[in-house]
Amino acid sequence: MQKRIISLGVAFAILLSIALGRCGYINFSNSYKVDKSYNSVTLDISTLFTNIYSRNGELLNNNSKSVYAVIKPNEKAMSELKLLYSKDSVKAINNELKNGYPVILPVQKYAKTKYVRLVETVKENDENMLCRHLLDKSCGGLEKYTDKKIGTLSVNYSVDALGRVLDGDNGRLINKNYYSKDGIKISIDENIQKIAEDSAKSLDKGSVVVLDTKTSQILASVSLGGDYFNRSLSPYAVGSIFKLVVAACALENNINPSYTCKSKIKVGDTVFHCQNKHKHGKQHIKQALANSCNCYFVNLALKLGKDKLYNFSKSLGFGESFNLYNNTFSAPSASFPNVDELKSDGQLALLGFGQGKLTDTPAHFASVVSSIANGGYYNSPTLNIKSSSQNQIISAKTCSLLRKYMKHVVKNGTGFNADYKSQTSGKTATAQSGIYLDGKEQLNTWFVGFFPYDEPKYTIVVMRENGKSGAEDCCPIFRTIVEKLDNM
Repeated sequence: MQKRIISLGVAFAILLSIALGRCGYINFSNSYKVDKSYNSVTLDISTLFTNIYSRNGELLNNNSKSVYAVIKPNEKAMSELKLLYSKDSVKAINNELKNGYPVILPVQKYAKTKYVRLVETVKENDENMLCRHLLDKSCGGLEKYTDKKIGTLSVNYSVDALGRVLDGDNGRLINKNYYSKDGIKISIDENIQKIAEDSAKSLDKGSVVVLDTKTSQILASVSLGGDYFNRSLSPYAVGSIFKLVVAACALENNINPSYTCKSKIKVGDTVFHCQNKHKHGKQHIKQALANSCNCYFVNLALKLGKDKLYNFSKSLGFGESFNLYNNTFSAPSASFPNVDELKSDGQLALLGFGQGKLTDTPAHFASVVSSIANGGYYNSPTLNIKSSSQNQIISAKTCSLLRKYMKHVVKNGTGFNADYKSQTSGKTATAQSGIYLDGKEQLNTWFVGFFPYDEPKYTIVVMRENGKSGAEDCCPIFRTIVEKLDNM
C-alpha cells in the first residue's frame, strides 16, 4: 500500500513539474503568450514597424514579402518539411519539435503544403531596397529613430491542461493592424534615387547626394562600399571644393586679387605646391577656380585673414551637426579649425585650399553648393518635406558671379568631363586624406555642382574614396545623373 502511495506521489510530481515547466516556457518565451482563460496559447509570427514613404508616396521600406511556416509537432507536418527546408535544417527543426510545441520559421524555399501552415509576412528590408544606408536601422539610418510597432501578426492555438496544442486545432490567425499603411513621408524621390544608384555603380567606395537646390531637401542619397557605413553622412577631407567657400568669402568682401602662380608658395617655413607642380601664371578667382590653383587660394586665404574666413564658413554650417528628420535623426559634425588654430598662417594657408583640420560630409557640402546656386540662402540637408526657414548668407551678386565661375570650371577647366548641354556648373577636388595604404596616400576625389545652369533645380555631389582625380572619377557620374534627370 505504502509503495502504491509513493508511486502515485511520484507520478503526480512528474505531471506537476511538466505543467510548471510548460507554464514557465510560455511565460518566458518571446513567441508564446497565454490567454486569460489559460486554455490557449498565442505565437507571434511577425511585427510591423513604421512604414517610410517617399515624397511621391512610394513605400521605401517594408516593401518586400517573406513566407513563414507555422509547424505543428505532428508527423503530418514533419513529413512536409523537406519541401521547405534543406536536409540539415529539417533535422534541426525535428529536434525542436520533439519538445512538443509549434515552431515558426521563415521558409528556405516555397512549396504548397497541406499540413504546414504558410503565412505571408512583411520583410522590413532587403539588399535591394532603395536608399538603404539612409533608412536601414542596421546602418544607423532613419528607422533607428522612427521605428515603433504599429501592427502584429500571430497565431492562436487551443491547448490542454498541460499546455499542449490540441492535435485537431489548425490555429487562428490574429491580425492586429499588421497590414497598416500608416507611416511617415520623407523627401526622397524614388525616381531620382534609382537614377543616382544606377549611375554610381562604378564607385566601389563613395557617395552620391542629390538635393533640391532651393530647400536642401534630400532627393537621393547613395553610399557604396559593401558595408553598413553611410558615406553620405561621414566626414572626409574635401580639398579643392572648399575653394568655392573661400572664393565666396572673398567676393563678399570685395577681394579679388591678381596673383601669379609659379607652382609654389612659401608660408613661414612651409612650401605649398599646386597639383603636379603646375605653373598657372597670372589669374584672378575665375581662372584660379578653373585651374584649381592651390597657390592662388593660399594667398587669398591669407589676404582674407582668420576672422573673415572662419565666421563666413561657420555661417554655412561647417563643423556643426545638423538634424535630418524632426530633431530625432542627426548627422554628426565634421571637423573645422577653431580661431586660435587659424592664428597660424600655416593652418590658414591649408584651409585656403581645403586641407588641414577641415573635413566635411557629402550631404552637408551639397547644401553649401545649394546656397550658391539658389541665390545665397543656406539650409542644412533635411529629410523633412516641409520647407525650413531660409537664411541668406551670401549676397545675390556674389552668387551670380560664382555660378558663372563654376560654369567656367566645367567649360574651360578641370570639370570638363561634367559638361552637359552647357547647363552644368561645378568644382572638382582631389583631396589628400592622410591615410596611407602600402606606403601610398589615399585620395578622396570629388565633383560638386548644380543643374540646370539657367534655373538651378538639382545640387549633386559625387565623392569617391581612394580615387585618382575628381575629373576622372566623379565628373562622368555627375554628367550621367544630369542626363538622366534631364530625360526623366
